[in-house]
Amino acid sequence: MNNADFTRQYYLDRRKGNSVKWQRGRKANCLPMWIADMDFKCDQRVIDDLSEFIARGDYGYTNLPEDYYKVLINWHRKRNDVEYKQEWIRPAKGAVDAMYQIIYSLTEKDDGIMICTPLYPPFKATIKECGRKVYESKMINNDGYFTFDYKDIERKLKTGKIRMFMLCSPHNPVGRVFKKGELEELFDLCKKYKVLICSDEVHSDIIMPDQKFIPSLALKKYQNIIISIVAASKTFSLAVYSNSHIIIPNAALRRKLITYQRKHHCGTFNAFNALSTYYNYMYGEEWLNTLNNVVYENYSYFREQLKDCYDMTVLEGSYLLFVNIGQYSTEQYAADTLEKKCGLLVNHGETFGKDYGSWVRINLATSLANVKKAVKALKKLTEK
Repeated sequence: MNNADFTRQYYLDRRKGNSVKWQRGRKANCLPMWIADMDFKCDQRVIDDLSEFIARGDYGYTNLPEDYYKVLINWHRKRNDVEYKQEWIRPAKGAVDAMYQIIYSLTEKDDGIMICTPLYPPFKATIKECGRKVYESKMINNDGYFTFDYKDIERKLKTGKIRMFMLCSPHNPVGRVFKKGELEELFDLCKKYKVLICSDEVHSDIIMPDQKFIPSLALKKYQNIIISIVAASKTFSLAVYSNSHIIIPNAALRRKLITYQRKHHCGTFNAFNALSTYYNYMYGEEWLNTLNNVVYENYSYFREQLKDCYDMTVLEGSYLLFVNIGQYSTEQYAADTLEKKCGLLVNHGETFGKDYGSWVRINLATSLANVKKAVKALKKLTEK
């Protein structure tokens, strides 16, 4: 299926529903390109099977499909060449819920946890709300290509105060799909200083052409110190279905997590929520392959039209682009300028890190027509 046909078949007009993204856009009279969900519906077979389940009316206690784990494991094996085992997989409502569970069960109060900024805001918020101490390392920006500052990371790990490193891979908001060597250098440092790695990989299926996502757990020599979080939520825009998976090979660490889950009654999957993951993994491969092409077309158009006006990240994975609006901003924060001058709602850069007030995060998981509207508005901002 080509991109135009995909958009005609799957694009959703969400303006009249209860979409958080579009309700806010309607109230502000702006085109919303902020919160991380898509304006596309799932493959029709997913909708049909979910509808059939609902139509039966049997809403009593329900088990997962017998082959749920097989379907999940096969999906990740086929797409990302990683082998998960069923006993490694534990449930969580969503990625942020998984972070809470991992931090509470595997670290102690006042332990240090490191993040690399700019970074999706709930990472830092979760660490603080769990009573742990945040250690930040600012990423190095090489003309929109963000990399780890390994010297800074090691200097902070050397203190012995850091128990866990929280990785976002692919990275939100800078769109990096980290290369094997980048991950190995980071993981070697964590192993050297006895630091656990929590890797949020919920964007791992949204990968641009010529890029290869490497799951953290595919690097087998580090498996004993890695806990990863995977989900279909970003892949197929399933935010309404709270369902994710904590993958934890180390048996001793897994027992600690299970003890925490039993104590707090959060150790089971919601069978209905899990169905959306199950059916999409069964039917969604062709849909996803075309979706990735749509996102890449949107990104390519955006970059080509605006590369001489704005600094922006190199998009390798996810559908989120980080753009520096600073030189044209008339407000303290660039996102406010875009709302007032361009009629665009985007995510505020300063929420991703204290030095990023001139940056904004823009969601490209929409129609090319909407991207063209955004580009037109952003070009007007550069006119004197």
